[in-house]
Amino acid sequence: MTETPINARFPQGRTAFLLIHGIGEQNPYETVDYFAQNLLKYFEEQKLPIDLEHQIARRKLPNGSGWTESFVRLSSTDNQQQGLIDVHEYYWAPDTENKISVPEILQWAEQTLEGTIEFYNRPQNKDLLDKLLQNQNRKGFFKFRLRSLTIFLRIFNFIYPVLRLAILLALLFAGPFLKGSYLQSAWKLSKTLITPPLINFVGDVAIYTKTDPKSPYQKIRQQVISECLTLLQEILQDEKANYDQVIIAGHSLGSCIAYDTLNLLCIESSLSPDLGKSMRIDKLKGLITFGSPLDKIAFFFRNVAQEQQYIRRRIIEHLNSFRVKPELIRKIPYLSKNPVVCQLEHISWINYYHLKDPISGNLDYYEDLKNEQMTTPTKWGTDGHLSYWTDMKFYESIANHFLYVTKQ
Repeated sequence: MTETPINARFPQGRTAFLLIHGIGEQNPYETVDYFAQNLLKYFEEQKLPIDLEHQIARRKLPNGSGWTESFVRLSSTDNQQQGLIDVHEYYWAPDTENKISVPEILQWAEQTLEGTIEFYNRPQNKDLLDKLLQNQNRKGFFKFRLRSLTIFLRIFNFIYPVLRLAILLALLFAGPFLKGSYLQSAWKLSKTLITPPLINFVGDVAIYTKTDPKSPYQKIRQQVISECLTLLQEILQDEKANYDQVIIAGHSLGSCIAYDTLNLLCIESSLSPDLGKSMRIDKLKGLITFGSPLDKIAFFFRNVAQEQQYIRRRIIEHLNSFRVKPELIRKIPYLSKNPVVCQLEHISWINYYHLKDPISGNLDYYEDLKNEQMTTPTKWGTDGHLSYWTDMKFYESIANHFLYVTKQ
C-alpha cells in the first residue's frame, strides 16, 4: 500500500459485506439502507467522492430454485482508485416475533443469568472476572449486566397482567370512537401497546435457543442458517464480482445466525474432499458481531445440557466449536477427537458492544477475537441496542480493521 493517508483515498481491493439483520420488525433492504448510508456518510466526511449503485445478481436457494438478489455498490468516482465495496443483505422473515410469553422470557433470562454467574465464578475464569471489574460501572451487584435485564423482566412480568387488563378495558370502552389501526382485536392490540420493544427483542433470542427438533422454531432456525450459508457461498464463488475479501456482519440475533452459519461452513468444508478450497473460504476474511447475545446463548446451552448427558454435550460442543476456548470444554475420557476440522482460523473477528445495550456484551466464551466497547452517549435498552447503526465510530473502526489494511 502507498503512504497516502487513509482519509485521502478510497479503500483498495474488492470487498463484500454480508449483513444479517437482528430482531424486531424488519423490512427488506433496511439493513442495506442503514449500513450503506452511514458507510457513505463516513467516506463523505473524509472528503472522498463516492458513487453509489444498485446492483443485481442471480442467486440460488438451498433447494436449487433461483432468485434475484439486489445489493448496493460503493466505489470512488476517481478513476485512479479502482476499489469497490458491495453491501449484501440476508433477510430472514421475522417468524419469531411475538410468539413467546413474558414468563417464558423471564425464565430464559434467569436461567441464562445463572449460567453467566457460574461461568465467571469458576477459579480458572478469575482473570476474566477481574478484567470485567476493571470498569467502574461493572462493580457491585450489577457487575453482570444481565442481572439488570432480569430485574426489569421480573418487574414487567409482575405488572404485565394488570396493565394489559387496564388497556383492554380502555380499548373496549373507546371502541366506538377508534379508527384505523385500532380497529383490530382489542386483546391482541393491548399486548402490542404495553409491551416494550426490548421484551420482544429478548423474546426472539429466547426462541432461538430452542433445541427441541420437534419445535417449529427449531425448523425455522435450521432453514435460516441453511439459506444464509447458501447466500454466503454464492457470494464467495461469484466469478463476476471476484471479491478479494468477504466479511459477514450480524447485529443482535443476526450475530448468532452469522456464527451458526460459520459453524455450518466448518462442517461442510470438513466433509469436502479438498477441505473447502473449492468453496473459496479463503476469501472469507472477517466476522463482525455487534449488539450480540452470543455469550448469553452459550451460557444457556451449557446450563440446559445436563451433566450426565456427556455424549449429547460433546456432540453439541463439536457442532458449535468455532473459536470456543478449549479450556471451557469439559474433559471426559471419550469423544475427544472433533470430526469438524474448521478452516477459518484466518478470519478476523471483531465484537462491538455498548454498556447501555442489555443484549450485547464482552464475549469471553470465545477466543481469537477483539472486543471493542462503544461509548457514544445513548439510553439504556432499545436505544443502546440500535445505537451502532448510526455511530460513526463504529464505521471508522470497521474501515480501519477491514478496509484499510496492508495486503500481504
